[in-house]
Amino acid sequence: MRKPGDRLRSFLIWLIALPLFLYACVLVWLGSFVLRARGLDNLIKAGCRTVLLVCGIRVRVRGRENLVHGRQYVVMMNHVNFFDPLVFQSAFPGGVRGVEEESHFRWPIYGGTIRRIGMFPISRKNTQRAIESLRRAAAWIRLRPDFSFSILPEGTRTRDGNLGLFKRGGFLLALETGLDILPLVQMGAYRIARKGSLLIRPGLVDIAIEPAVSTAGYTKENAGELIERVRGVFLGRLGA
Repeated sequence: MRKPGDRLRSFLIWLIALPLFLYACVLVWLGSFVLRARGLDNLIKAGCRTVLLVCGIRVRVRGRENLVHGRQYVVMMNHVNFFDPLVFQSAFPGGVRGVEEESHFRWPIYGGTIRRIGMFPISRKNTQRAIESLRRAAAWIRLRPDFSFSILPEGTRTRDGNLGLFKRGGFLLALETGLDILPLVQMGAYRIARKGSLLIRPGLVDIAIEPAVSTAGYTKENAGELIERVRGVFLGRLGA
């Protein structure tokens, strides 16, 4: 239920946070011309954390012991709201790139920034284009052992707070690259912002880094079993 003042508070947050977000995008875009690797990632993460701070969103991470420093992963997180990319970058300590809905690349400022830093556009409507994007991503991963790759396996934000079905693309990418899948389960984000609403309620997002799931022994033929195994990790943490 909406509390009195929710709309006003959200309006004030948008009034401050949106210009700050755009400023951070421009700063990252400019930084990409002079910074490399860790320096650019530190700038990206600092921008994400600053925007979240202004929005009153705190991110608490547990399970860092499950992440092996220097190892590549296909990192998967449940998709809840439009803050997910910022939360992901804030929570994951290593260098990471990933896929974004291709329409986002046409957005002013933000689109140019994600293109510049090396995100991959993916289509939710054209399967062939999506497959090609994932193939390019697999080739990119092989050349950059210091980076992991992020996927939101549901493909779209939840409408009711429940975990959606997982799409195959990210799992096929993991199989093609031979990388383990690292689940990042976020909790509390649905209360903060929801699909179809501009209301923002400040609060805490809990991130649980679960033990990595090995892709050894899985193939395209039994990828469904891998999907169910990973989805079971999310369901177990979410208590669903």
